Amino acid sequence: MPGWNLKEGILTELEVSDDEYWSLFNFVFSDACRKTNTYKFGLIKSICDQIYDVHDDGDQFFLSYEKIFSKFAENYWNLVNKYKLKQMSYNGKSEYSKIELIIKAAVENCEIPENVGFQALCDKNRSAIIKEVTAECKKCVVGALYNDFEGKLYAFSLRGDGIFLSEGACRFMAKYKMEIEKLNYYAWARFLEKVNDDDALIRVLEKLDMATPQRKDLSMYRDILYNEFQENTCFYCGKRLNKNVHVDHFIPWTFVKNDNLWNFVLACPKCNLKKSGNLVGREYVVKIDSRNASIMNRSTLSSSIRVEFDGYYDGLLDRMWSYAKMSGIREREEIMT
Repeated sequence: MPGWNLKEGILTELEVSDDEYWSLFNFVFSDACRKTNTYKFGLIKSICDQIYDVHDDGDQFFLSYEKIFSKFAENYWNLVNKYKLKQMSYNGKSEYSKIELIIKAAVENCEIPENVGFQALCDKNRSAIIKEVTAECKKCVVGALYNDFEGKLYAFSLRGDGIFLSEGACRFMAKYKMEIEKLNYYAWARFLEKVNDDDALIRVLEKLDMATPQRKDLSMYRDILYNEFQENTCFYCGKRLNKNVHVDHFIPWTFVKNDNLWNFVLACPKCNLKKSGNLVGREYVVKIDSRNASIMNRSTLSSSIRVEFDGYYDGLLDRMWSYAKMSGIREREEIMT
């Protein structure tokens, strides 16, 4: 049975070496792996974007279809509607994939202006698009990518709520997140070069990277940390914060590409601008771990805050700090000087 037609699949092997994972990823990125559209690249990107947001289910790590394909839909919306990048080679019937047609229909039927970002859509329109994209991806790509990885990356059931990564697969993707992303972008860009006009391909790698744009409005997190948890001093220098409060990704956005309360701190403008997209000394990992433990141990924690900590565990930020540094993100040691 072809992979795309699979309805479920188990993990075929739990003890997989890093070398074998690299071999599998390199196969998927190669021309030897069959691709009529870019769905496989999109699914890998979505898993990478959410790899630090998985739920530990004991021996396996769960990632819901809702999380995966919400991110997938956002990525494709921006690539198709904002950047005008075709995602499929002509198949004799159409030059557009089903997901591109879903997006184009939404733009036309809901009278959405061109170049509008996904997060600017109303909740109703976003939810409707995500629902259709999820159905298409479950039908066409979840089983196909499972099969390409020989069942060694994740288990799945289309009747279930998501995929289950093995502990080894989760560790590998977390450790080599940035390296996998770069290879994925390169292979994706090579595919796009075959099906798009030159004008659309200008700065194509940057467009792929920015398909998941960094959120500009983090005021919700600022209000939660400042008002609900009384964080009124700069996380880095300890000085009292005034009205000009910056919300900082402790582990830089360039590595995480996700927004989670447990990775946010409040900082004064001077410290935040000095830190920029760098790491800070490892002693701050101990400090933010202590802060997160204090939040999680509160007896009156709202359900919305608990959801923010889904997938978080003691030691996660220390692991992320190590992997980010290994991936080339510099440590800024003199932030308080």
